[in-house]
Amino acid sequence: MFAFLPGIPGTDELRTLARKVDTARHHGVPKGCVLELDLQTVPEETSGFDPMALLSGGRPLVLREAVAAIHRAAEDDRVAGLIARVQVPAAAPGPIQELRDAILAFSDVKPSLAWAETYPGTMSYYLASAFREVWMQPSGSVGLVGFATSAMFLRDALAKAGVEAQFVARGEYKSAANLFTQDSYTEAHREADSAMIGSLHAQVLAAVAQSRHIETAAIDALADNAPLLRDDALDARLVDRIGFRDEAYGRIAELVGAPGVSSERGDADTHPDAPPRLFLSRYARAHGPTPPSLPGIGSKPTIAVVTLAGPIVSGRGGPQALPLGRSSAGGDTIAAALREAAADDSVSAVVLRVDSPGGSVSGSETIWREVDRLRKAGKPVVASMGSVAASGGYYVSMAADTIVANAGTITGSIGVVTGKLVARDLKERLGIGSDSVRTNANADAWSVNAPFTEEQHAQVEAEADLFYTDFVERVASGRGMSVQDVDAVARGRVWTGADALERGLVDELGGLRTAIDRAKVLAGLDEDADVKLVNLPGSSLLEKLRPKPSSQPAAASLPDAVGAILGRSLAGAWMQAQRSMSGVTATWLGDVRF
Repeated sequence: MFAFLPGIPGTDELRTLARKVDTARHHGVPKGCVLELDLQTVPEETSGFDPMALLSGGRPLVLREAVAAIHRAAEDDRVAGLIARVQVPAAAPGPIQELRDAILAFSDVKPSLAWAETYPGTMSYYLASAFREVWMQPSGSVGLVGFATSAMFLRDALAKAGVEAQFVARGEYKSAANLFTQDSYTEAHREADSAMIGSLHAQVLAAVAQSRHIETAAIDALADNAPLLRDDALDARLVDRIGFRDEAYGRIAELVGAPGVSSERGDADTHPDAPPRLFLSRYARAHGPTPPSLPGIGSKPTIAVVTLAGPIVSGRGGPQALPLGRSSAGGDTIAAALREAAADDSVSAVVLRVDSPGGSVSGSETIWREVDRLRKAGKPVVASMGSVAASGGYYVSMAADTIVANAGTITGSIGVVTGKLVARDLKERLGIGSDSVRTNANADAWSVNAPFTEEQHAQVEAEADLFYTDFVERVASGRGMSVQDVDAVARGRVWTGADALERGLVDELGGLRTAIDRAKVLAGLDEDADVKLVNLPGSSLLEKLRPKPSSQPAAASLPDAVGAILGRSLAGAWMQAQRSMSGVTATWLGDVRF
C-alpha cells in the first residue's frame, strides 16, 4: 500500500532509479545490456574535424572504432548481446570484411541478431550472415545476387563532340584512360575485372556457406535465382525468421535471458524486465571497468596509426570544395605525420592505414620516401589496406616491413597512365577562339588547345617509361622480388587482397586489428600486449586553429624547448596530453598519373 502514498516512488520508478545507479557504477555501460548498431551505411574510414558535428551531438563512429568496440564488447561482462539493422545498399568488400570478422568473434561467445526490412544486395546479406540469427520483414527479399562490373566508354561521344583523347599507359591492364580511349572492354580490361569479381564471389560464397551451414554450390545456385522472397529465403535457410523490428528486439531479449519478454509479443521496448540497451557509438566512447591512466603515469607502449584516406595529391590536401566531394590525402600532410611518428621516441611502431585509389606520382613518392626512411631507421612500419590501396595507394605501402590487406581489398594496379584531352575542335564548333604565345617549344605542351607535337609525345612516353620503371623497381626492392617477377603481376592489373597474397604483393590477410598485432610483434612486444594507439594526422579543432611553427616534427622540437625549463619528463607528459585531444582522422582510377 505504500506505493500509493505521496512521495513514495512506485515499482517502475525504483527500477529506473536502480538502472541509473547501476549504469553509473559500471562507467556508463549498464550491466547486462544489449548493444544496438544501425548498419544502413558502413562506417567511414575517417571523420576529420566537422563543425556541424558539434551541433548534432558529436562525430559519427568511424570504422576502426566500431570494429574495436565490437571486439571489446565480446569480452566485456557488462554486455549481454548485440542486435543490428543490416541494410547496406552497396559497400566495398574490405570494410565489410573487417566489420564481419568482429561480429563473428562476438557471435562466437554471445547472442547476436541481424534484422532488416530487406537485404538490398550481396554485401548486405554477407554481413548479416555473421550474426547468430538473421531476421527479415515479410515484404523483404534477400539480394544475394553475386557480383558484376560495368564500365562506361566515352571515346565515340568525345569524338562527336570534337574532343580528342591523348593518353599514354604503361601496362596493358592499366584501364584508367579506357573511359576516354575505348568504346568497350579490351581483352586485358575484361580479364582483370572478371578475375577480380570472381575472387570476391568465391570469398562471399565460402563465408556465407560456413556461417549458414549450407553447401557452397547450393549458395551459388540460390544466387542465380536471387533476389529471394521470404518463403524461398526461409526454405533455403538464409533467413531464420520473418518478423518485424519489435519482434526481433523481443527475440534478442529472450536470447540474453530476460525473464518475461517475448518475441511473439514484441514487448522489449515496454516490458519492465527487458534488458537495457546502448548504442554501439555510446559504448565505444564509454570507459572500461578500469579508468584510463593519466598521461605519463604507467604509460603503455605506443603504436602510431597514420591514416591516408582519399585520392593522393601533392601539397596539404584536405576537404574538397564541393559539400559532397571526398577529402584528398595530401603528400605533405601524411609525410609530416610519418616524420612526427619517427621523431617520437615513445612510438614503438607505425601502422600506415591506406584507403586510396592512388593519385599524384609526386605526392605518392613523397609519402613513400618517409615510409622508407622509417623502415631504414629501424622503426617498424606495417601497411594496413582498407577498401582500396591501388596505384599510388600501393606505391605508398610497398616500402613497409609488412603489408596486411583484407581479402576483398582492391590493390595492385602497378602501372602508369598520363595524358590529356584536346578540345580544339569542340571550341571551333562552339565558335570559341583560342590562341597562345610561348617562350619555349614545350611551354604549352599540356594545353587543351592543341595535340602533342611529335617531340612532346616522345617526352610523355619517356616520362611514362621512367615512372613505370621506378614503380616496378621499388616494388621489387620493397617486396624482395625480382623486377621480372614484379612485372609479371604489375602492368596495371588490379587484384583482390586474396589474389595479391598468392602473388607476393601482400604478406597477410586481415584488417587494422591484424596490422596492429603485426606491428606489436615487429616492435618486440607480445601480440596480446595492451598498447596505446595514437592517431595521426590530428583533426581536432585545436589542430585546425593552431598553425605549426615549422616543418620540424613536434615530437622532436617540443621536448627540447619545454625540457629546458621544466625538465624532459614533464615535456613528455605534456605532449601526450596534447595528443589525447586529437580526434581520429582518418578510386582506384586516381588522377591521370596513376
